[in-house]
Amino acid sequence: MEKKQIPKLLNSFALILFIFYSPLFSISPFLLNLSFASECNWVEATGEAVVENITPDEARQLAINRARISAIESKTGVRVHGSTMVKDYQLLADMVQTLSQGYITDEKIIKWEQGLFQESQDKAPLTTYKVQLSACVAGVGEKDPYFKIDAKLNKPVFIEGDEAVITVRSSRDSYLNIFNLTADDRINLIAPSATLPIIPVKANKEFKFPPEGFGLLMSVIKDKKRSSECFIILATKEPYDFISSPLVGEGRVRGKSMTVPEFYRNIIKIPSNAKAEEMLVYEVVAK
Repeated sequence: MEKKQIPKLLNSFALILFIFYSPLFSISPFLLNLSFASECNWVEATGEAVVENITPDEARQLAINRARISAIESKTGVRVHGSTMVKDYQLLADMVQTLSQGYITDEKIIKWEQGLFQESQDKAPLTTYKVQLSACVAGVGEKDPYFKIDAKLNKPVFIEGDEAVITVRSSRDSYLNIFNLTADDRINLIAPSATLPIIPVKANKEFKFPPEGFGLLMSVIKDKKRSSECFIILATKEPYDFISSPLVGEGRVRGKSMTVPEFYRNIIKIPSNAKAEEMLVYEVVAK
């Protein structure tokens, strides 16, 4: 049987044999009385990154991610230590850790500043970018303590063209939804898809994605030599129609990826005790 390739980076046309672009979300009516995440509160935060072995655009993205971490920290009290010199992979891992404690549902950049960072007098100063942003941060709500998932990747670093395998184990019968936070700060739905409309998993049974006959090829974004990204694994107690319905409140169309706030504005509509989440950070290196 011919293996079908599931597109990992939806802006990388070389991967696409079957287009699985899917707008979100349709919420099951039986969940309306369950616990939802809290309303968001606006906070201001700053983030800074140094231009060292990365492009200015990449440094600015690192600064935004650092500011997001600070914003969630101020809302939740969960502290993640980092510095101006923290690397891309570790910073994304830090942001993933804080995103498990709070959702950024909206954000606005207030201002940018450019400066210099000098680690010591015998080293040349490096350009830094500092961003001040305002973010609306919501709490994740009261989770079901008996509903958890454990997910892992077959490796932490991939060479472009490698196949990724995600292994998931859920504490209860549930339905999987897999998203990809890419290096360009966009979130794409990988599955369900038109070809795989529902992905049920049994309690305490190991499930591997993609299923037999499909492949999940890894790729770097155009003109990048290395990128840090993340798979977001979302398990729900009931299936959601993530394919045929438009994004709630967004009016988006088929084929569009989401910003981080757009994603969480919709995830927050799913009751807190009806979902379990896991995030898997990885790197992809160009050949």
